[in-house]
Amino acid sequence: MAIVKYRRQESGVRNQKSAVRRGPFSLLYYFCSLFMLIPASLFAAEADGLVVRADKLGHEQVRDVITATGNVEIDWSGSKLYTDMASYFRGEERVAAKGNVRFLKGEDSLVGESAEFDIANNNGVVKKGTVFIKSQNIHMTGDTIEKHGEQEYRVENGTITSCDGEKPSWKFKLDDLKLSVDEFAYGKNAVLYLNDFPVFWFPYLIFPAKTERQSGFLIPKAGNSTKRGAFLEIPYYWAAAPNMDMTLTADLQSKRGVGVAVEHRYMGLFGGESKTGGYIIYDAEQSKIRGDIEMKQLVNFSKDTYWRADVSLTLDRNYFRDYGIMSGDYNRQYLGSTAFLSHRMDDLLLTGGVDYLNNLDAPNNRSTLQKLPFVTLNGTGSPLPGTPLFYSFATAVTNLDRSEGDRGQRIQLAPKVQLPFKGGELFYGSLWGGYNQRFYSADAGGQANGFSQQGLFEGGGLLRSELARVYDSPFPEFDRVRHLVMPEISYQTTERRNQSDLPFFDYDDRIVGGQLVTFSLLNTFTGRSTKGERTEYRDMVRFTLSQGYQLSGGRRDLLTLVDSGRPFTDTRLFLEVFPLPAWRLFTDTRVSPYNGNLTNSVVGAEIGDSKGSTVSVSYNNAGTLLDYMEGKVVLADFKPYTFSASGRYSFDKPGFLETSYSIAYKHQCWGVILSYLNRPDNKEITFMFNLSGLGNFKLL
Repeated sequence: MAIVKYRRQESGVRNQKSAVRRGPFSLLYYFCSLFMLIPASLFAAEADGLVVRADKLGHEQVRDVITATGNVEIDWSGSKLYTDMASYFRGEERVAAKGNVRFLKGEDSLVGESAEFDIANNNGVVKKGTVFIKSQNIHMTGDTIEKHGEQEYRVENGTITSCDGEKPSWKFKLDDLKLSVDEFAYGKNAVLYLNDFPVFWFPYLIFPAKTERQSGFLIPKAGNSTKRGAFLEIPYYWAAAPNMDMTLTADLQSKRGVGVAVEHRYMGLFGGESKTGGYIIYDAEQSKIRGDIEMKQLVNFSKDTYWRADVSLTLDRNYFRDYGIMSGDYNRQYLGSTAFLSHRMDDLLLTGGVDYLNNLDAPNNRSTLQKLPFVTLNGTGSPLPGTPLFYSFATAVTNLDRSEGDRGQRIQLAPKVQLPFKGGELFYGSLWGGYNQRFYSADAGGQANGFSQQGLFEGGGLLRSELARVYDSPFPEFDRVRHLVMPEISYQTTERRNQSDLPFFDYDDRIVGGQLVTFSLLNTFTGRSTKGERTEYRDMVRFTLSQGYQLSGGRRDLLTLVDSGRPFTDTRLFLEVFPLPAWRLFTDTRVSPYNGNLTNSVVGAEIGDSKGSTVSVSYNNAGTLLDYMEGKVVLADFKPYTFSASGRYSFDKPGFLETSYSIAYKHQCWGVILSYLNRPDNKEITFMFNLSGLGNFKLL
């Protein structure tokens, strides 16, 4: 094995190199060979180097060319070249290689029969070659492959795919292909092959070859629907800035026309973010423009000043019944929108905003109460100097507006004083008292007009204890188990006063007076496991039982009859069981202490495994108000297939509210999803196809 080390000189000094021949040679031959190959300017200034290794090395002094034969390896600037034979032209800084050429740069490779490389400019040409780009798992072949700079390629009469193997599942065959990593790949006269069978021709093809997000058309979505007819959705993704992007989608429907959807996403300072979307279409079936706007914004101007918005608006009241996509969208009863600006000042929080509600079940929205605008100022947790007391307050000024019914302004002032206490390690709690003052200015048209006011005294207390014990674990997964018991008793009293002379905008204007005592008992079992130096904790059971007793007055309960003969509240049971890390069994149930009937119950289970399969089911009952069950199954254990099914079944109005099924096939380099959705007034089938790595392309 022989080796040559070449140093490129700085300050315009001509490139020089040295050669060292190694092997079973005599000492005299070693030094003679060394001095034959060392130029006179060996000790000039040096820069980045080049190293040539081979079984046999030679030097043509006239042309200043180093020739290498047999197991040739050339290193320069983080690149490696392996070949059978190579010639290095020193003056031109050019390498010519022939036979089993393999060029490596990082995790990328360029292989061919022969090649030439311009070392100074990182350019090269390979004949009968292949390219592999690790970041996108892109494979390219071509009669001629040109490399320009670090990550730009041009391929003549070539193919491109993201599939591994000699016979890829799919590939594009193109006359001329240009690819720039972190930019685009585009080519002419492209034919899509599935295995070796041509299926589609593109006159011009563009797709991303970028390791980061970028602008471009996304995979279209096609299907057929009872309401929409045959449809095709063509989305375009625009990477406007590192912290901002947008998706625009053309929605072509055979029954209703052409719609446009827009979704804008933004990442701001201090963890802020924004997502705004909308859809608009001229509905040919109803001969009118329809659409909606959805906006969720978290904008942080500083750590103390922020903006929040959650807006949902539609152009017509039946929009979601025809265009709702997510489960529960198509049968919405209300659309709520809120937006507010807040500023924190030490223990104070100032907020101003608007609340807008759209009642979709009403004939119109003229009688729906709106808060346009509202301003609140709240103070929390400040100690009273020189005393053990803490004070807090809540204030609100609200303009209550609607076209039909009571409207006006309301001011609420609610100061509160609290005395915390602690009984050593046995218990802790607090006593509190406050006053709830309301002022009104109501406009004509309601039951109480003009100016009115009323104040109510409020008070209460809380006593809590925490008892814990640690046991040796009977479960092999844990070495110790902690049992926490937390009993609690609370008391609340509100002054009872006649409020019929006040306007009635909402339930804040009809505060129910009385005295209520509530008992609760919390139990938590937590397991501890130690693996080496790492300690992990996981709750196994959370259990809460609570019960209230009305000492006097009344209370407001939408699910249970309340009168003087029923002082006990419903008994509430909340239970969560985690038998395994990905398993959860739960119930949140209320039982009447008078007849034993369930007044409200949610019972469910969520089960998963490490492969991604999940099963979830829940039952929801609230007497005569609702009675339904919903569930979802995802089976991911049968790779490369994933099956899913979901449904919602109503018991009060027997029948399925919604069912959906899908099957997905995921190959190493492509995937396909077929889904079916069934609702009472709409049936829809959808097909999506994806090419991994080159999944986003556009046709010109």
